[in-house]
Amino acid sequence: MKISELSDNWPKVFALTVLTALLFWGYGCPPKAQSILHPGKKLTRPELQIELDTIIATIEFRMSDLEEQERIRNLVFKNALVMVDGGTLNPVGVITGLAALYGAMSAGKQVKDRIKKKKG
Repeated sequence: MKISELSDNWPKVFALTVLTALLFWGYGCPPKAQSILHPGKKLTRPELQIELDTIIATIEFRMSDLEEQERIRNLVFKNALVMVDGGTLNPVGVITGLAALYGAMSAGKQVKDRIKKKKG
């Protein structure tokens, strides 16, 4: 390529150089945002979506755990009120309450074991 050809086509060469630089920058530098869980870390959109899904799943799990605890508490209170109101012991209610308590305890233990297994 001669100098005269380069001086004649300098706009094309300049545009091609700028376009190439923009393409490299656009592909190599995706936009990033601050992490929710790790403040010093920057994440891309898919990584941030994974973090968000993880947080939502954790919250849903904890809410279901709270609902289960409230159901057990309400069952115990209901049986206690039946015993106080009737003055007699309701054996079916006591057995149901104990079975619910056992089920909740074993479910909690299984979840705890799974979490420990995943971390380990």
